[in-house]
Amino acid sequence: MALALFDRVQETTTTSGTGSVTLAGAVSGFQSFAVVGNGNTCYYTIVDGNAWEVGIGTYLTSGPTLARTTILSNSNGNTSPITLSSGNTKSVFLTYPAEKSVNLDASNNVSPLGTVASGTWQGTTVGVAYGGTGVTASTGANSVVLRDANQNIQANSITQSRATTTAAGALTSLSAASPHFQILYGTGVQTFRLPDASLLLTGSSWVFDNDATGNLTVADYTGATIDVVPPGGYATVFLEDNSTTAGGWGRFGMMPSEVNWGTNSLDLGGSTVVTNGVWRGTTVETGYGGTGLTTFSAANNALYSTGAGTLTAGTLPILAGGTGNTTASGAINALIPSQTSNAGKYLTTNGTSVSWDYVSTALVPITQNADNVTINQTIAAGANGFSVGPMTIQSGITVTVASGQRWVVI
Repeated sequence: MALALFDRVQETTTTSGTGSVTLAGAVSGFQSFAVVGNGNTCYYTIVDGNAWEVGIGTYLTSGPTLARTTILSNSNGNTSPITLSSGNTKSVFLTYPAEKSVNLDASNNVSPLGTVASGTWQGTTVGVAYGGTGVTASTGANSVVLRDANQNIQANSITQSRATTTAAGALTSLSAASPHFQILYGTGVQTFRLPDASLLLTGSSWVFDNDATGNLTVADYTGATIDVVPPGGYATVFLEDNSTTAGGWGRFGMMPSEVNWGTNSLDLGGSTVVTNGVWRGTTVETGYGGTGLTTFSAANNALYSTGAGTLTAGTLPILAGGTGNTTASGAINALIPSQTSNAGKYLTTNGTSVSWDYVSTALVPITQNADNVTINQTIAAGANGFSVGPMTIQSGITVTVASGQRWVVI
């Protein structure tokens, strides 16, 4: 059922009473109510002598009739149907009631229209002050932001507000209206409690910048710790699940200013301390404070250098201050304190290797030396040496005695 408006529509009726009127046909020079259409409504006027009625009627082709659906005004000064007299002809026609008209006032303004149920605005752009956007497209400075078909917007930059707090070892409670950036200054610690997650949209986030001397703790609405941001740290927390008051929060720590990370480099700065990490990358080489090794070949290995930048794990050789042996056996030429009260441990060498043996303290100590010199020997300045001969010096081997020093063979 729709409201229909037409020009020059008028018929007559002989109906009496307060009910629907039966239409008797169009007056000469006018249209019949048939143009309104069956079941549609229209604004009508009925004139019965000096009595009149203006209302909203419903036209029905059966009859045809016009139901007096709503009375807007009448000659009785109320909104009830007038009683039509009998025995005379009345005039019924379409009208435009003052109660339903839209007109310009003396200042050329239109009075409030109420709710516009439908229609297409094709005049001047509706300004923000009148409930519009003031723009027809989201372009240019100072324009209203409009979403595209995917609910996305485009902007050069979005500046979000910030709030600062002085550390006092206290609790700062955030709400849905709290600024996005939270900065902590001063000396000490502070805890920031996130809002009730069930009142937020997923994706809500806050950034915490700790410029204080103590830790900044981020807790959910129930008080559980989400993150601890150390001095100089910078972290973002974002809501992943808002089904509970505590919520499910993700967190991401940002690098402090002294740390620089490039495509093939990571500079941790001069004061960065790495804690609680597990190294699972390439073996850390000796030039970077590592060993270059991933395993030891056996138990009781020693770590020693075999070159200016190379470390090896194994039995410590003589040149590295070791014995080159892993068991105590062989001849005796040096006495080392024993681990027991009745035995001594002895270290021997034949010039190329060292061996160990144990001898009872009841034996007379005997110093032994090899009688075959197989490697070059030097008795340096400030030292003397002796051997029990005869001695054999192998071909190509030399024994050098510094000037003023002695090597005695007895």
